[in-house]
Amino acid sequence: MPSSLQTRLRDLLLMIASSITIIGTTAIAASLPRMSQVFADTPHGHYLVKISLTVPALAAGVFAIPSGQIVDRWGRRPLFIGSLVLYGVCGCAGFLLHSLYAILVSRLLLGAAVAGVSTCATALIADYTPRDQIGRAMGRQSLFMALGNVVFVFAGGLLADHGWRWPFLLYGIGFLLVPVAGALIRESRSPAHADAPTTASSLASEGPTRAATGTITLTYVLLFINMIGYFMVPVYLPFYITSFHHGSSVRAGALLSVVGVAWALSSVVYRRLAQRISYERIALLTFGLLGAAYMMLGTASSYPVLVAALILTGAGLGSIIPNLNAWMLSVTPPATKGRVIGARVSITFLGQFVSPVITQPLTSAVGIGHSYVIVGCTMVAIGGGIGATLLLRLQRPSPTLDAPGDVADVAPPAVKRCSPSACGTDAQTAAPRTSSESG
Repeated sequence: MPSSLQTRLRDLLLMIASSITIIGTTAIAASLPRMSQVFADTPHGHYLVKISLTVPALAAGVFAIPSGQIVDRWGRRPLFIGSLVLYGVCGCAGFLLHSLYAILVSRLLLGAAVAGVSTCATALIADYTPRDQIGRAMGRQSLFMALGNVVFVFAGGLLADHGWRWPFLLYGIGFLLVPVAGALIRESRSPAHADAPTTASSLASEGPTRAATGTITLTYVLLFINMIGYFMVPVYLPFYITSFHHGSSVRAGALLSVVGVAWALSSVVYRRLAQRISYERIALLTFGLLGAAYMMLGTASSYPVLVAALILTGAGLGSIIPNLNAWMLSVTPPATKGRVIGARVSITFLGQFVSPVITQPLTSAVGIGHSYVIVGCTMVAIGGGIGATLLLRLQRPSPTLDAPGDVADVAPPAVKRCSPSACGTDAQTAAPRTSSESG
């Protein structure tokens, strides 16, 4: 097989693998109302059915950090292939199981598989991408995740109309990717460190600087908040539209796919936007956009307004997710990619899991619509906080910045000073992108 073709197929594999991680939770969203009816006699069944949607996120949040440590120390390939197998087995198990508690256990194990697939796929994409192109790579990954959301969530809605069990078979795609991954993924560790021994001391010596750690922590916090807000859509929308005329599982799946379409289109735009606007400014704009979308969603009284709100939601997600990922990776030393990405995966999925836990009391108290409005106001406030920070930086320009309007994301000295043998092609091809360069 020609090397160029093999590279393209490998990149396509990683993008598809990224896309199936998001449906680890959302593929069965349209089945929730019917599952609630089937397990109505199970103690707390109505609540546990909602938790079954997001319990994979809990497991992913728990197992993502160990997954990151594994890929940094022992490589990506074994964990990647093993996680794909586990994904297929545990994902499809819900089609056969008759106990809600057994389904919850299978969903927990599915989450562990999602953690491994997500961490390995993102780490491998970062391995093969020069640092000056990381924004484009994250935009492409976001595009495939959005397309996967469209295809699988809509398919889940169609299948749910024939029976609540059928959407579980969508997870069988994990089996299809296993032989492809076995043939194309041969690196057992990052190419950037193929010639350097990977030890605990070497990993510690190449950790992020204080400035980089602050930036990474900020992206974690923003991702966590974003996931809490976003997961209110797949969790509550199937119930929310029952108050609309002709609400159904198929219509819920179709509406959720609207988010994916807008997400995909926005991801394409982000790849160009990332070359012109700083990470901070994109975060400001997207949180404002998401806030407006959730407020519109909560006050919608007709399907056209509902569709418009979901389009804005997808547009915001298609920009904020790749932007925060690229921002994080731009200051991450190569030796700690796995651990930083693993922690990012953990924070993201924990946000998904706690979303219904946090918002269930809110929706019970004020209703689903008003809850969307409250979350929207919170998103706008966060965007305002980012904007206020940028204004303060404008008043206190730093001499180290070429563009005084941006917040400095200083690249870690360990990345800038490393030798070609230690950093591989990443260090030789491009320097890490800073906010002042991007703005």
